[in-house]
Amino acid sequence: MTDPSYIFTAAGAGDADKVLALYQSVIGREFCTWNEFYPGMEEIRADYASGNLFVLRDGTEIIGAISIVPENELDELEFWKIRDDSVAEIARVAVSPGYQGRGLALKMVREAEEILKSRGCCAVHLLAAKINIPACHTYQKAGYQLMGECDMYEHWFCAYEKELLR
Repeated sequence: MTDPSYIFTAAGAGDADKVLALYQSVIGREFCTWNEFYPGMEEIRADYASGNLFVLRDGTEIIGAISIVPENELDELEFWKIRDDSVAEIARVAVSPGYQGRGLALKMVREAEEILKSRGCCAVHLLAAKINIPACHTYQKAGYQLMGECDMYEHWFCAYEKELLR
């Protein structure tokens, strides 16, 4: 059960440095394939500018982040069942190390799905590093179906899909 004091909201104008610090706090930890170059300020600024960067707060502290990517390179993968202009991607999901294991990633995924539904998105595609067992478990628990595996960005990924609206 998550603490009801955690607030999920769109990132604010002054949150970029805090989100970058969050991303950097998980680099080098077990299951993480990110590095000092990705994700970085370029992704944060683009996600914020498009209104697609969301954060989870515990008071004033940012303890989680998630992005929605409306158009992306995942569309070209061959194993998607749902191919539509209203499919979006969830990406760059991170939870602060001190808050991991509390179901907060699942909370953010579900909140992002509600936002996508309100935008008329019919489905979500996402990748999780195959070695990121907690992430794969989270997506399966959220009802995502494993559609296949692929080698991208020098890592093996599990590709997940979930239908939202039809």
